[in-house]
Amino acid sequence: MFNNSGHQSPAVQRRKRHLATLVSRSRHKRDLSQTGYMAFSKRVLKWRLMGEGYSSQLSIEEQRYIFRLAFRMWSEVSPLEFVEDTRSPLEDVDIRLGFGTGRHLGCKQRFDGTGQEFAHAWFLGDIHFDDDEHFTAPSAGSGISLLKVAVHEIGHVLGLPHIYRASSIMQPSYLPQEAGFEMEWSDRKAIQHLYGGCKGRFNTAFDWIRKEKTPYGETVIRFNTYFMRNGWYWLYDNKSNRTRYGDPVALQAGWRGIPMDGVDAFVHVWSRKRDAVYFFKGAQFWRYDNENDQVFRQDPEGHRYPRLISEAFPGVFGPIDTAFYDRRESRIYFFKNKLVYAFDVEANSLARGFPRNIRDVFPPVVSGDHPDGNIDAAYFSYTHNAIFLLKGARFWQVVSSRDRWRRPFLPRNGLLPHKEVDQRWFDICNVHPTALKLKR
Repeated sequence: MFNNSGHQSPAVQRRKRHLATLVSRSRHKRDLSQTGYMAFSKRVLKWRLMGEGYSSQLSIEEQRYIFRLAFRMWSEVSPLEFVEDTRSPLEDVDIRLGFGTGRHLGCKQRFDGTGQEFAHAWFLGDIHFDDDEHFTAPSAGSGISLLKVAVHEIGHVLGLPHIYRASSIMQPSYLPQEAGFEMEWSDRKAIQHLYGGCKGRFNTAFDWIRKEKTPYGETVIRFNTYFMRNGWYWLYDNKSNRTRYGDPVALQAGWRGIPMDGVDAFVHVWSRKRDAVYFFKGAQFWRYDNENDQVFRQDPEGHRYPRLISEAFPGVFGPIDTAFYDRRESRIYFFKNKLVYAFDVEANSLARGFPRNIRDVFPPVVSGDHPDGNIDAAYFSYTHNAIFLLKGARFWQVVSSRDRWRRPFLPRNGLLPHKEVDQRWFDICNVHPTALKLKR
């Protein structure tokens, strides 16, 4: 543990104090600050704030809220789920948290009063906080952030060592933190090194495009990628190459009026003549009103929603698997089982020769490496300037004109060998439903 110098001012001393000292449950201490280890073999972990260990400074609900938020921050970047359990026998609870002073909670290690050690974590489960310290809620402007200390200690219980980066939550010294803090890249990679990345299939994926005016009167186009699974969505920040902190979010919080249990496809027809956004579900679809940020009940052309897919797109019958708009040809590609329907937006009809087998429209570059229908999601990425087909935990990238210019032997719209989704888009992780009500 770091020892403070008596010659330093209290403010400087406080900035340098250690967050944690790890010891094992056995009689011998183990310093695990240098090497990581997978502490739990299971993916769903129970936790509890012990009744005999409540803080004297914060209400019980404040303490539970902060701990739920701390666990959520780890579940947002790993495949681990954390469930608050207030009923099971204590020996069945994986992570137990509590506050105390001096000799506390039957712990072998004594707290030192104000200063030096804020908290410590015991191997495989117990986290204790020194109640002599001035712990505060995230919204407070002074004191020691209980959220930050808790996130650090949970990281140790999960098996993470100290990480000697100033921006890492796992660095050994406490630094006063602004009102909100985020998981640093090294923390995300460290926990995934132990427990793996987040996998899972999606209902759809797409880039959302918005035109914005700058203070100088210029029009700029901004976009992020959205991934949808059931009734939830993640915003993927392409610039930072990560999901937004606090995701996933309920669909209704982002798009008012679309089906709450999810959609099958998103299509943005974006051409000189037309700018329209559609969501598809089952045999129906909805047009979205960007200006009012909700679905149209009736659009400017007088169409009422929802409408049947076959009514607006002759020759295409729902339900469909997914769809995307290809600006190169002004076509909407609809996928259904093993068939592809190419709908000509300008002619308002199916393109000649469609529907066709998916292998004929999107042939494999490597024989045998193909999703073979029942696609989960298909979308054009403005970030990568490429079309992607997603199925399960895999994706296939469509050969672009630039690829064919470099390698003329590649087939048009060919599918390059598959890759894993979590190798391209990071940290799209589920969060246990009990934690989804929290806001940061």
